[in-house]
Amino acid sequence: MSDFFTLVQTIMWCGTLLGVTFIVLLAIPTCQLRSFLLPIIGWALAIVCAVYTLSPIDLVPEAILGPLGMVDDLGAVAAGITAAGVALGAGKKRKS
Repeated sequence: MSDFFTLVQTIMWCGTLLGVTFIVLLAIPTCQLRSFLLPIIGWALAIVCAVYTLSPIDLVPEAILGPLGMVDDLGAVAAGITAAGVALGAGKKRKS
C-alpha cells in the first residue's frame, strides 16, 4: 500500500511541475506554445465553467443561502464568458 501512495505522490509532483512549467511558458508573450495553447485552454475553461454552472453541485448551495448562493454560479458564468473571449481573440490572432 505504501508503494501506491509513493506512486501517487510522484505523479502529483510531476503534474505540479508540468503545470508550473506551462504557466511560466504561457506568461511569456513571445512563446510559440502560448499562441498554440491559449485557445485550447480558454475553450476548456469555458466548458468547465458551463458544466459547473449547470451541475447541481455548488460551492455555495442555493438551498441553504438562497439568492446569495447564486454568487458562485454568476462568477462561473463571468469566468466562462471571459475565457471564451480570450480563446476567440487568441484564435483570431493566431490565424492572422
